Amino acid sequence: MVRTFDSVLIEVLTEIRSGETIMDLLKSMRIFERVADGASYTSAARELNMSTGSVSRLIFDLEQHLATRLLHRTTRRIALTPAGKRYLARCHSILEALDEAEAEAKSIHISPTGCLRIHASQSLAQHYLVPAVRSYRERHPSVQVGLTLSDSPVNLLAGEFDMAVVATEVLRDSSLIGTRLGRSYSVMCASPNYLDVHPMINRLADLANHSLVCLAPTWSDSVELTSQGSNGCETVSLQPGLCISSQSSLADALELGMGVGLLPLHAAVDAFRDGRLVHILPACQFEHVDIYALFASKMFLDAKVRTWVEHLKGSFAESSKNDQLVLYNTSDLQVA
Repeated sequence: MVRTFDSVLIEVLTEIRSGETIMDLLKSMRIFERVADGASYTSAARELNMSTGSVSRLIFDLEQHLATRLLHRTTRRIALTPAGKRYLARCHSILEALDEAEAEAKSIHISPTGCLRIHASQSLAQHYLVPAVRSYRERHPSVQVGLTLSDSPVNLLAGEFDMAVVATEVLRDSSLIGTRLGRSYSVMCASPNYLDVHPMINRLADLANHSLVCLAPTWSDSVELTSQGSNGCETVSLQPGLCISSQSSLADALELGMGVGLLPLHAAVDAFRDGRLVHILPACQFEHVDIYALFASKMFLDAKVRTWVEHLKGSFAESSKNDQLVLYNTSDLQVA
């Protein structure tokens, strides 16, 4: 019969005497195993870096606890009693299972393996994470990846995910550990077809003559846009033509020529590169967000999470540099 770790643990717990911890009992069992296997108190004491008297006393205490003699002792030799032989077999089985469980638990923190469960938004995953997963798995093929995409908040403390990648202005949950990967900011954009048939946009106030497409959970009568430019901070209040709660649908609406709007750079850069969107008002700097890798605890961090976060930091830095090159090369004006 295959013995599970749970069954072994229950077996050990039933052996614990009053005032003793599970570690005390396991220590006594290991000492008994060494003495019995080597048929010597002295050699067991030497291997365990203990005094012979301490070894002898612990064996005596174990026999008192079990209310049975485990060893026959003479001045010349040590031999197992019938009860000692049965108990030694159980000790071998229990300690072997515990050693295997301990080695497995420790290896998780040393060698990346198993399934890495990641939560992220659609736009972050498409632009940053999927390419990063590809290069990460080339380095660590023993790690499988489960990538769940959603714009809804995730509770990492529930244990369903190993980590999350989020874009936010401020980290509000102090119970989580956050590693900053980089920064993304919003860019004003529109499709070439829209710009061909609508008035030119040279400054923020010109947006009042255009249909604004904005990201919002529900309809809003008024939206404030603030930018930092060469003339300082400027804010305009506009009535949107369309409010959309999905960032990917917002990008689709802009590409279809339904108006002008802000997109995070990571959500717009591929459309800039392909000519599906044009960067307008490049001298204006709009809102920015920081991108974080979040996980529940830094203590005894799983090797696959630790190596993934380190890999992600390098991958984000490289992607951000490429995004800036695309932005400059596709803008009519230089970004301030």
